[in-house]
Amino acid sequence: MRHDDYEFDEEVEEGELFNVYDILPPDGTILEMATAEEMVRAAELEATHNALERIQDSNFQLSGVTFKELLAEFERYEQESMEFWTGVYSRLRIPWAWTIRIDVANGPIHVVNDRDIFIDEADFEEYDFEEYADDDYEEEDNQ
Repeated sequence: MRHDDYEFDEEVEEGELFNVYDILPPDGTILEMATAEEMVRAAELEATHNALERIQDSNFQLSGVTFKELLAEFERYEQESMEFWTGVYSRLRIPWAWTIRIDVANGPIHVVNDRDIFIDEADFEEYDFEEYADDDYEEEDNQ
């Protein structure tokens, strides 16, 4: 099922529940191309996000006035970001619960789920991590 095959304004029978994750496409699925304006705005928001993130990672003291100014900047950024992404989600007609990203260089809007696409969870089933953890613990005790 494609993301645009589902009509979100369909009537749902009483007592029937719909789970937006049931139709979540796999990581990397390209939903549509971003408009030129969306690409520019996404790049601006990403640059602001990266700058604010670097400020957060810095370890310096702030005066009360400076803190209030930074807080206002963070709040302004979050509001602008929310307005932008709400428009994109509405245009694509996809649930807000899905995580998407715009490739600001080339334009595709693609799905980004929370799991790492390069790790196959089935690979971990063949290892007994508890066994390795116990061995490390015993080695530390013997030292």
